[in-house]
Amino acid sequence: MTFLDNICAIHNFYCINPNNLIEYSIFVENEKTMKKTFIFILCSLFSVAVNAQNFNEYFEDKTLRADYIFTGNATKQEVYLDELSSLPKWAGRKHHLAELPLAGNGEITMKDKATGETIYRTSFSSLFQEWVSEEEASRVKKGFENSFLLPYPKKEAIVTVSLKDVYHNVNASLTHEVNPDDILIHQRGTNHITPHRYLLQNGNAEDCIDVAIMAEGYTEKEMELFYKDAQAACDALFSHEPFKKLKNKFNIVAVASPSADSGVSIPGEGKWKSTAVSSHFNTFYSDRYLTTSRVKSIHNWLAGIPYEHIIILANTDTYGGGGIYNSYTLTTAHHPTFVLL
Repeated sequence: MTFLDNICAIHNFYCINPNNLIEYSIFVENEKTMKKTFIFILCSLFSVAVNAQNFNEYFEDKTLRADYIFTGNATKQEVYLDELSSLPKWAGRKHHLAELPLAGNGEITMKDKATGETIYRTSFSSLFQEWVSEEEASRVKKGFENSFLLPYPKKEAIVTVSLKDVYHNVNASLTHEVNPDDILIHQRGTNHITPHRYLLQNGNAEDCIDVAIMAEGYTEKEMELFYKDAQAACDALFSHEPFKKLKNKFNIVAVASPSADSGVSIPGEGKWKSTAVSSHFNTFYSDRYLTTSRVKSIHNWLAGIPYEHIIILANTDTYGGGGIYNSYTLTTAHHPTFVLL
């Protein structure tokens, strides 16, 4: 699985300039290989004022990180709120806030509590929803971490998280209130920021798409290797259209999240490592499926750094990887096919 196979997590919905140039993405998934391919279609929209909100009317220039636990089995799923956190800046879209970006197998809707107006929507997919189709889910219950980035409301808001089945029917949901003045909303990203280095910086978060490339399985002594690998990934991305043409619309930051051990876990070979986000091969007993269920640790490492999309580079030459829409892409950095065209 090459870097370009895994980069599919960067599909989302943007206003990437004031002229309403919108970036859409379409992906096709092969159910057997879980290999995703995406095509970006760029089109100018001339009259798209329907349901548009004024960002500054409803939101602070901050991020509300909402952590949930998706739990259950093949027959019943449930959603629980874990924690709310505040991050210093908002790196997401500020236009078309109430429009659903792309149909994933879940969505989040935020409404203004006082008026009931929908002020933000987004969609996602999750490792949990993939797992419920596995044989294991027919005989055991499990819980999976999930974290989502939302704009920080100025006033009390109502948030609904919905999970959908393959027919797009809602099979689990949770509705909860958000009080922006709640003292128990965890303030993150104001200190102890993970060391990082910008590989490409073209402007502020409002004008650019912010992508974080994280280190996984790199020790403190291997961070220069990580920065070299991250630069290779960045260069590979922008050697292809439409990224090449839109290079000046991106910020790419390499985040040096250190691991105690070098490399990543390969349970099928009896190898377990202590790494930054606890990734491992053999997800769902598939040899090459490299993922992590420790989603909160990903976002904790990134707190205080503007980001909208996440690429995780694994320090291994074992072939494999995985990508989850609106969550993360995880790819191996040292297999010979890494960054090949």
